[in-house]
Amino acid sequence: MLKNIKVKRITEEIVSQIRNHIAKGKLKAGDRLPSEREMAHQLGVSRPTVREALQVLEHTGFVEILQGSGTFIKDIGKHALTDPLQFLIHGSDKRYREVYEFRMAIETWAVGLAAQRIAPDELAHLAGIVERMKQCRAEKRPVDELDTEFHLAIARACHNGIYYHVAKTILNLFTQVTRISHEELFLSEEDQIEILADHEAIFGAIEAGNAEKAKELMRFHLNRVNVKTDMMSRQSAPSN
Repeated sequence: MLKNIKVKRITEEIVSQIRNHIAKGKLKAGDRLPSEREMAHQLGVSRPTVREALQVLEHTGFVEILQGSGTFIKDIGKHALTDPLQFLIHGSDKRYREVYEFRMAIETWAVGLAAQRIAPDELAHLAGIVERMKQCRAEKRPVDELDTEFHLAIARACHNGIYYHVAKTILNLFTQVTRISHEELFLSEEDQIEILADHEAIFGAIEAGNAEKAKELMRFHLNRVNVKTDMMSRQSAPSN
């Protein structure tokens, strides 16, 4: 995974390689880096140089060094953006609708890219998520976590490092919104069947490489939530 370095600014190059792997999603939050000895061997540099690079990454918030356990990739956006957003939308129907307006714009764009750029292993991973969703529904178990995983897999399949990390950050928030949707909006068996069918259809369009169809289906899927949210708001609103 790591390349032998033959440049003068060795520490900066190590930092750059690891950051690039994080940006591309090859290194994810919670992943453990190889030991200093292993990294030094792979890179063709000394252990003190590797240690210096890791300290730079730790200082800039990309990794966490745990004495005796190793060096782990941090979730760089989780606390920086998610917590204020969670506070902002808590208990507000208007804010929930705004979240879905944002998703409508960004995820319809993203799914189009994914349909054009998805790699075979990523397609297989997405297919696996859909199969697990089917199994959950067959066993009457909730699928909200798999729902979020599905959308994050699409984000990764865009092969756009900036969007992937924005999506990963925002999806920490979307996880809560999705859970609420499944618990409060999509209560019936019919609702759950329709949600599963949405995901199967989106996957089918991505598999076929049909970007426009994938965008259309994602728009339809997210609009289903908007409509349900509006209905719930009207029902809970006080009558004059």
